[in-house]
Amino acid sequence: MDARLRLNDGHKRSRRAMTSWVAIAFFLWMGSSLAWAGDNLKAFPAAQEGMVRHVIDLPPQANEADLKVELMIGKTVKVDPANRYFFGGRLETEIIPGWGFERHVLRELGPMAGTLMAVDPAAPKVYRFITLGGEAPLLRYNSRLPLVVYTPQDVEVRHRIWRVQAGDRFVQKLALPGAQALVVAEGDFEPRSIGSYSVRLYATEGVPVGDDAGFFTAGLVRARNGTLEKVLLETLKPGEAPSLIVTIRSVGSGAYLSVDAFTVTGNKVTLRTSIADIAADADPVAALKTALKRR
Repeated sequence: MDARLRLNDGHKRSRRAMTSWVAIAFFLWMGSSLAWAGDNLKAFPAAQEGMVRHVIDLPPQANEADLKVELMIGKTVKVDPANRYFFGGRLETEIIPGWGFERHVLRELGPMAGTLMAVDPAAPKVYRFITLGGEAPLLRYNSRLPLVVYTPQDVEVRHRIWRVQAGDRFVQKLALPGAQALVVAEGDFEPRSIGSYSVRLYATEGVPVGDDAGFFTAGLVRARNGTLEKVLLETLKPGEAPSLIVTIRSVGSGAYLSVDAFTVTGNKVTLRTSIADIAADADPVAALKTALKRR
């Protein structure tokens, strides 16, 4: 059995509308299935019994190297509105012998799991599209070949198209007491979706206000899975100096948040603690305070 997916331009919207990012690197389109005409489909075997072959057509675009495809695989189910849910399962990528083309296979959609927030028993349930757990992979955009996914019959396949917006790198400077400044920046020539970022400490004594950063004294480079969203100075424990808080937003459908906290002592920058993949709407400062209390 085949399911064909067609891109729907009527669903086009920017990532800013979804998560209010400080700096936007991608725009997305959302779509569901299509008709793909081409001899290359012969390379992809028919679905086995109980499975469906989903075929996604990617229309030709300028600069396709700047595009990525996010697959969203799951089911629409009725759940409470407060908790976050996901399905178990593993999407595998295989190379078709003799052709060299990729196909993507989900052999089983595992049981549904989720967070355990208390919910009013009288609260009405809602229909939501629940996807595989973890961050959805971003696949290469190639309009010359169909994107083919095999799943069990009762599983839905949706997709988003992401476009890199050049020249939109996150860079921000923060003034510190004691004639110092911090500069936080994503790595040069890196995609916004993944890469690194730096935290650099400068001495600003004698440097005119609003001029250059000052004299470099120390710094760190950290890996990031997502885009830098916000930096701020916040006191995490009473009586101590403010810490530098860096929040990172993943680019997948979950838009999960990761948080790094740094301390500045004299001319030294130190990573204090880090939290990965918390809820998209979580308070990063509150999450850091809770993590430090537990330690």
